[in-house]
Amino acid sequence: MAIVALDVDDRVALVRQWRLPADAALLEIPAGGLDIGDDGSKEDPEIAARRELEEETGLRAGTWRKLAAFYSAPGFTDELMHLFLATDLAPAAADGRLGPDEDERLILEWRPWRAAVEAVERGEIRDAKSIVGLLWLERLRRDVGRSAAGTAPDARDGVGTGADALTVTYRMTVGEAVRAAVGLARRSMGIRLLGLFTVAITAIAALAGDLISLVGVAIGLAMVTGWAVAPIAWWQFRKRRDLVGADTTLTVDEAGLGIDSSFTHGRATWDNYRKVHDVAGCLLFDNAAGGSLIVPKRAFTATQLGTVYRLLDHHGLLPA
Repeated sequence: MAIVALDVDDRVALVRQWRLPADAALLEIPAGGLDIGDDGSKEDPEIAARRELEEETGLRAGTWRKLAAFYSAPGFTDELMHLFLATDLAPAAADGRLGPDEDERLILEWRPWRAAVEAVERGEIRDAKSIVGLLWLERLRRDVGRSAAGTAPDARDGVGTGADALTVTYRMTVGEAVRAAVGLARRSMGIRLLGLFTVAITAIAALAGDLISLVGVAIGLAMVTGWAVAPIAWWQFRKRRDLVGADTTLTVDEAGLGIDSSFTHGRATWDNYRKVHDVAGCLLFDNAAGGSLIVPKRAFTATQLGTVYRLLDHHGLLPA
């Protein structure tokens, strides 16, 4: 059996261990085999999953959900892999913890679930059961949405109701925030005209021999290209830990946007947004109060990004 173990911070427990046939240390989700009784009967998969999770990670789960069962390699073995989702994790008591087998040398690693899926996509995780488990988790996250009655399912329950609904977790960087601000300034006709005017005036003075006016030309060009706002944006964003450097979970569905991080939590319907910009690899959601929510497009898969654009188009917010 194999276990996708998810903690309260939406991190996945992974174990790195040496696999002799592969001649490599592979990163995998916790897994193990079923014990065989004296009468030849096989152990219950959920009981085995609880044991293996504790042995390999030192954790116990308060909530278990069976996700799937699949043959690992039906061409030469009848091994049936049972896949479980384990949540509400807590450390096992030190004096009663089940440890790994004597021949196992395991290193526990935690990855945000999105980063774990990305590790699958770039080929870092090559173990079949882990690929199935993590992509299954991504599907559960993508399907999280609101029901027709308007009730929001628990994101960790993994039950989605909206076809056009998804949840992603990302961490914004200062560089991305600054580039988004620069790209937005570049689109401002007022700033561009002011920059052109500054270039024209100071260039005349510079041609007349006033070399100091070259500074004005440089400032004007920075305004035209949008980079004049970069120092201001950097100064503002470097202290905004609620915007950069913190894990943020974004839910996008037919009703609107939901934000969940250690700094903020809430939802806003689509009619709270007046415009959406697609600049510098980010989506900027402008709300009626004049603020902007910046979301890097790298947080989405290609399929998820298509869903976002479909929802924006449906609500008249598709970027020009």
